[in-house]
Amino acid sequence: MFDIRSLGPDRIIFAFFFFSFSGWVGECVMESAVRRRFVNKGFLYGPYVPVHGVGAFVVYMSLYPLRPYPVLVFLAGAFLCTAVEYAAALILEKVFNVKCWDYETYPFTRWCHYKRRVALTTSLFFGLVTAAVVYFYWDLCMYTAGLLGSRVLWITDAVLAAVFAADVLVTGMKYIRNRIAGIPAKHGNDFS
Repeated sequence: MFDIRSLGPDRIIFAFFFFSFSGWVGECVMESAVRRRFVNKGFLYGPYVPVHGVGAFVVYMSLYPLRPYPVLVFLAGAFLCTAVEYAAALILEKVFNVKCWDYETYPFTRWCHYKRRVALTTSLFFGLVTAAVVYFYWDLCMYTAGLLGSRVLWITDAVLAAVFAADVLVTGMKYIRNRIAGIPAKHGNDFS
């Protein structure tokens, strides 16, 4: 069984940013392909989506025991990620007055979404992604962290954490200021 306590804080921090960045790249590529122009899918200014960083841990820790059963990994991953996506949509809408995605607007999800927050086709994609994390991508992340070495890994973590903290502060202040002023938030981090 996987135990997060077996990882040092340097690898935990690195994994958070590794998966946050990977998720941002994946979302930007898919959204940009659909819209036929570059779309920054992040809630923050930087190239990361924190829910993917946290999600990778949750997926790996909860689904690791199911590794011998790929179909269960796929189904459980699809369900788990869909639940997280729905919760994230609610939080972003209620707290920040932001709608970062709307499945009514995508040609491949118009027919199978629930309240525009989650969609069947996306859930199936989540199943594939979680299987990739459990069977391959987590190991790639840990291998990459090992290549960096302990000292470089700590420096990388410190720089990434500082930039991320500043980004969260600036972005959060802007959203709050806009909400107080009654300025409606636009899609993703594209706001005035």
